[in-house]
Amino acid sequence: ADTIIFLSREAFRLACQGHSSSSHRKDWISVLNLIWLSVPVSLLCSAIFSWIWINLLSPPSQNLIDQYPSSVILVSAGVVIQMVAESPSLVAQVFQFIRLRVILEFLFMAVKLFVLVYAVIFAPKNVVQVWAYGYLASSLLYTCLFYICFALVLKFSPKTRSNANCSHNSDMPFTSIQDLLPRRDEKSGSFTIHAKYREVAVSFLRQGVMKQLLTEGERYLMTFLNLLTLSQQGTYDVVSNLGSLACRFIFRPVEDNAYFFFSQQWDRGVTWAKQENHDKRENVRVGLHRLLRLSLLFGLIILIFGYSYSDLLLTLYGGYGLAGNGGTSLLRAQCLLVACYAVNGITECFARSAMTQHQIDRFNLQLVYLSCVYLGLTWVLTLAVGPVGIVLANAANISIRIGISVSIINQTFQ
Repeated sequence: ADTIIFLSREAFRLACQGHSSSSHRKDWISVLNLIWLSVPVSLLCSAIFSWIWINLLSPPSQNLIDQYPSSVILVSAGVVIQMVAESPSLVAQVFQFIRLRVILEFLFMAVKLFVLVYAVIFAPKNVVQVWAYGYLASSLLYTCLFYICFALVLKFSPKTRSNANCSHNSDMPFTSIQDLLPRRDEKSGSFTIHAKYREVAVSFLRQGVMKQLLTEGERYLMTFLNLLTLSQQGTYDVVSNLGSLACRFIFRPVEDNAYFFFSQQWDRGVTWAKQENHDKRENVRVGLHRLLRLSLLFGLIILIFGYSYSDLLLTLYGGYGLAGNGGTSLLRAQCLLVACYAVNGITECFARSAMTQHQIDRFNLQLVYLSCVYLGLTWVLTLAVGPVGIVLANAANISIRIGISVSIINQTFQ
């Protein structure tokens, strides 16, 4: 599901988040039409990956095999339903309805977790199918609540604008919920798509395929080449999930908001000297410096203290079996990887918001070469040192990406 979601919406979000909240209603038509393309893209990705999961990958255990095909289809349907909420989600991001997005995403995660707990306790024989229904239900709830909330906001907009506690900072150019749906241009009568954002979205879509391969490449290798035993895969999954907590709960929200900040303040494809608004230019410089320094400090704290207390943490978390079965070395390597992620997140955020079309295409080509190197390095290091080799290869991959982003940042600030 995460793979389909990433490929379906990441490129469109990155392309459209730079749209100004002060734009007129007619300027939003082409932008929202573009973001709605995430729905057919998710349908295509869901069909392809569902067929792969059902027909090509190894089937689950015998007691779950009857539930597996229907569960895959239910989860894929849930992903497509989530894409329907991309239009109000984009508007909420641009107009800074921060609390609304946080609450709805929390409810989405809470419903999934509640259904999973219920399935494990009360329906262990049908746990996969019950969880799939829960995923579908949470997707429906997430999407419906987005549209209901915006319908209420638009209906009572005068009261909303006069509320001093409201976090958004400008009047929305929409009069009804229909304005968030795909629409024809008022002059030409055709479904227009923002040309500039479309080119950026296509480039980011190609880049997303490479980034997904770089991010999840080791899991694909473990699945198709059986590089690790089942015991090693279990240990790797537990330690990897534990080590990525900082990325999920600290770095990822900071990165999302940092990209939005950079894309709103910086004119894409324009160097430092040619930026028209000097105040915004200075805001970006100060923000980039402070975010990089803060992320680096967090990463170093995790690396220093995580390396020293990895054995204690794993012993408390999973017992001596987890700590003694290569888990300690794996978590120490994971701390190094988290420190690399901390810096890479901010550098790539600014690079993606500032790159020209030519730079994006060149970056995509570099990611192709990097993907080949990364997969080969993962295979070699895993055979040489076991699961730790996967993490070390990933750290090398992230370090190279940091170097590429820093090079783009240097060119931009010249």
